[in-house]
Amino acid sequence: MSKIIVFHTAWMAKYDGDRASFSAGGFKYAMEHGYGHEMFNFREIDGSYYGYVPPTGNLHLEKHFEVSRHAEKLDGVTIIWTAPHPEQGGRAVVGVWKNATVYRADQEPTGQIARRRKVGAEDFAGYRCTAKARDCVLLNPDARPIFVRPSQPRTGGSWPGQQKVFYPKPDSAALKRLEAILAEIELPAASKGKVVGQKAKPKRSNWQADVERRQQIEVAAIKAVGSTLEEMGYAIRSVEKDNLGYDLVALRDDEILHVEVKGRSGSDVCADLSANEFDCLKQYQRERKARAHYRIAIVTDALGSPVINEFVLVRGRKPEWCTLDGRWRLEFRDRTAARLTAAPYPDGSPK
Repeated sequence: MSKIIVFHTAWMAKYDGDRASFSAGGFKYAMEHGYGHEMFNFREIDGSYYGYVPPTGNLHLEKHFEVSRHAEKLDGVTIIWTAPHPEQGGRAVVGVWKNATVYRADQEPTGQIARRRKVGAEDFAGYRCTAKARDCVLLNPDARPIFVRPSQPRTGGSWPGQQKVFYPKPDSAALKRLEAILAEIELPAASKGKVVGQKAKPKRSNWQADVERRQQIEVAAIKAVGSTLEEMGYAIRSVEKDNLGYDLVALRDDEILHVEVKGRSGSDVCADLSANEFDCLKQYQRERKARAHYRIAIVTDALGSPVINEFVLVRGRKPEWCTLDGRWRLEFRDRTAARLTAAPYPDGSPK
């Protein structure tokens, strides 16, 4: 029987100590302090990772695996790390460890491990599991598949509720979903835990940007965003002519994205929204839909080497539009517009 354990922590882009992308996602300690000890889960220390799980007490490993009730650890485990998706909600898979060791109780770091997991003056991040970096993969923030959707029924114990530690039952729908996700994630021995995406799916070519009515920069930006989404397994439809407040519709399984694309020739990450586009954005903020999401993609250097900066709505006590890697957030400034119409002087000449 496969030894799979799901550990649930807060959302981050890298888990290497950088707090920029941290999203507490309902974890009490994280909300109060603005960080969590999971921030070091993918920090390499002498070729290994050490993983923190929010407090759960001792793990009863013997209830789920063939191990003595007195055993202090379990080897050969596949750990699937999940976190609350800041845009979509539910649980997203953020990374995978293979051939990991899971301890029954929290472990106190010492020596080099403690020095590399230091938080503040006297606080050190403990750990519950460890694995070789070569057996670990951290997924790109925009390529993290949803394991449990926010509206999904979780009765009967076959799906996790609020548990920070979840043991999928044999032949359960949850286990089948996890196995399908694992099949789509590349785990090369040489990856050493670096941030990667999922396996590229066959590209589709059943959409076309409206090149006749777009400026060259906008066309290049839309093509760059559309092609990237296609590589992630989305089917793309251009709706630029329909005046909907967004340019692309992206479909993958039962997920739908509405994407407004803005192109820039330079490196400044900024853009103007029309009144219709801004109304669409505000409507999305008011009406939360579990499987339909609105995104803003600002593409810099669109005619050279396009860089896509994709902003999502991170809901919380103070909703913000941010990139999932925590690098950028949007600031909105209302601008007053005026309609100009030429009119003759009453007497035919200026005073």
